[in-house]
Amino acid sequence: MSALHAFRHLYVHIPFCKHKCGYCDFNAYAGMDRLMPDYVDALERELVFARERYPFQQLETVYLGGGTPSLLPAPLIARLLDFIRGNFNLAPDAEVTLEANPASTDEARLAAWLEGGVNRLSLGVQGFDPRALAVLERKTDAAQATSAYGLAREKGVPNISIDLIYAVPYQNRETWLDTLRRAIAMAPDHVSTYCLSFEEGTLLYRRRAEGRVPEVETDLQWDQLDAACVELEAAGYHRYEVSNWARAGGFESRHNQSYWRCRPVYGAGAGAHSYATDGTSAWRWWNIAQPREYIAAVPAPKADGEELDARKAVAESLMLGLRTAEGVAVPGGFDRELSHLQRAGLVRRIDGRVVPTRRGLDLHNQIALAVL
Repeated sequence: MSALHAFRHLYVHIPFCKHKCGYCDFNAYAGMDRLMPDYVDALERELVFARERYPFQQLETVYLGGGTPSLLPAPLIARLLDFIRGNFNLAPDAEVTLEANPASTDEARLAAWLEGGVNRLSLGVQGFDPRALAVLERKTDAAQATSAYGLAREKGVPNISIDLIYAVPYQNRETWLDTLRRAIAMAPDHVSTYCLSFEEGTLLYRRRAEGRVPEVETDLQWDQLDAACVELEAAGYHRYEVSNWARAGGFESRHNQSYWRCRPVYGAGAGAHSYATDGTSAWRWWNIAQPREYIAAVPAPKADGEELDARKAVAESLMLGLRTAEGVAVPGGFDRELSHLQRAGLVRRIDGRVVPTRRGLDLHNQIALAVL
């Protein structure tokens, strides 16, 4: 890996959860809270090792994801945030995001987050309908979500995003519309709407296989996605990516845009992925997933990786760029694939760029199959 472009984006994975929800296939673990101090120690050692080994420039974004980063006790998260600021050069306007669960969003933690430089909160609401939340095995309810959001606003968090999940078994168009309208009434700066997927190995996948939860009809999924488009656009949000909506004024997730634009991102922590490029080829690697094994392996916890040759790197940048409304500059070598997508009504060409249509955003999996 010679002449790598410098990292300007940092992802930090916090794998702890109070309870692992039935739909979740993230690298997250319940019942490991006593590992938290050792884990933060390990994170700090990995970050020092990475800073010495790889080129870093001024960080434009820092993202603490999980798991449930908000579970870290206030003194521990304050220490970690202080360490990051002390060891990396953060841009004055750096976007610093922390994923939070409503149940672990309290005054002490909020004070630590804000003092540590967090200026964007991603709040895992997921829904307001009790039956949908029960299917998802969410241990928080609508009242907790509303309270946590209000507290975050009261304490001065300037940028709040909320996550919602649709196409949940037993959720109909009316209950989803109610969820959307309650979310909009909170006036978040950013909304992510994710279609529920049944990932092999999850409890929800097994429950569906056993006939304990029903299939969700494709038509209903489309109805709920369309309802999100109508309701959010009417409320002044613009859809800038397949699953993401932002208020006007620069509230798009800058960190997530770094992935869709194939910018170098260093990922620290258990199971975290890194992406690096020299401008032609690219490399991806990932850390050991199990927290205890990760701690033991630090400061070099890499599990495996892969090199993307020039064509594969361009294909990936095209596929990811077409997740976004802005699209990408037309690349060379993909005329056949792009012509096919254009004939299918999934993309169009505008001023030297290829951008997805509304249909292309809705059916991005077809774009990915054609490109990759």
